[in-house]
Amino acid sequence: MIVMNEDKIISGNNAIQPEYETYKPTVKKVKVKKNNRKKQTKHKIKVMRNIGIVFVIGVVLIARYSIIYNMQMQLNSTQNRVDKINKQNENLTVELVKYNNLGYIEDTAINKLHMIQPQKSSAVYADLNKTIIKEDPSKDKKKINSILDKVKQFKWR
Repeated sequence: MIVMNEDKIISGNNAIQPEYETYKPTVKKVKVKKNNRKKQTKHKIKVMRNIGIVFVIGVVLIARYSIIYNMQMQLNSTQNRVDKINKQNENLTVELVKYNNLGYIEDTAINKLHMIQPQKSSAVYADLNKTIIKEDPSKDKKKINSILDKVKQFKWR
């Protein structure tokens, strides 16, 4: 018997109502499995991509917060240093006021340094507007000449 249609295989007598056996090709099953595998791999890739994106976002957020924390720590340390320096300045101004007192200065000069108060008759007045030491202009010329001589000697070597 020649089979004309592969989908309908007749077995038995044609007078009795034949029972049809459906033929399912195995090729379709393989294609379905391949399609399922492709879908599964695409789904796995999407899941891995989403996990990667969440991981990167988490790392960026943690890095950002760590930078902010470090900057806050630096700000606190600089504020502490500024406070210490301000306290030192206040202490120095208090000491300056203490030493600025004329009575304290006289007491220290007389008792610690054994100084005596000058008398008006022993005072010597000097005119500080006049120049006492005169500069010798020939020294400048000698310096220039000596420098030129050194350069000439260095040049001709």
